[in-house]
Amino acid sequence: MGTVGIADVVSNIRPGETVLLEYTPVSSPELLLYLLHRACTRMDIPLLIDDVSDTFPEYITRLEIAGISVESLLEVPVIKVGGSRGVGNVVGRVEVDKYSLDFKYYGEIYEGVIPEKVVCNPVLGIYKLFIARERHEVIRLVRNIATFVGKKSRFAIYFINQDAVERRIPEILPLLEETATTVLRWGVDGGTYRLDVAKAPSPELPGSRILVSFRDIRGT
Repeated sequence: MGTVGIADVVSNIRPGETVLLEYTPVSSPELLLYLLHRACTRMDIPLLIDDVSDTFPEYITRLEIAGISVESLLEVPVIKVGGSRGVGNVVGRVEVDKYSLDFKYYGEIYEGVIPEKVVCNPVLGIYKLFIARERHEVIRLVRNIATFVGKKSRFAIYFINQDAVERRIPEILPLLEETATTVLRWGVDGGTYRLDVAKAPSPELPGSRILVSFRDIRGT
């Protein structure tokens, strides 16, 4: 049930889209990354992960603790943005200094590793850059993210810890939601995980909800 639902959402995301994925701190976003990877693999859509500040290793550790196989996920190409843990198939590194992220250098690495097919590009941990910087620096970062909207070689999915961003700089989340072409929200209620579509260019998607159990996610 879960993979079918996720596949429906993915199949309606168009090349060049910027997708905002808002999640709650207790909703285990690594499970959604796992579902996303599984759906894209079955749909023959390649993945390229941007790992900001060692977020991908955190996801991998939690998936392993949950008893979920991460072998195929570790084969996905990863561009590291800051951080020091070389977990996964790292194909490039972009350093983050005190004041900025070098988007020009990131673009050079991206163009060097991007396949010919349109890729699904999960961006993990970008919110850590938001909460570590001053307001004007964060707004500049949001503007830089906006320049990637319409880049036809990919569709990017930015995983955002909603609570962390709202507490640090409340006005940033509405700016991101306006910039994004699709807005998804991931949460959990008891033992049921849910994915809500809040915004999408496809008219059939907004307002839809996908419910999955841990059994659905593990495929058991």
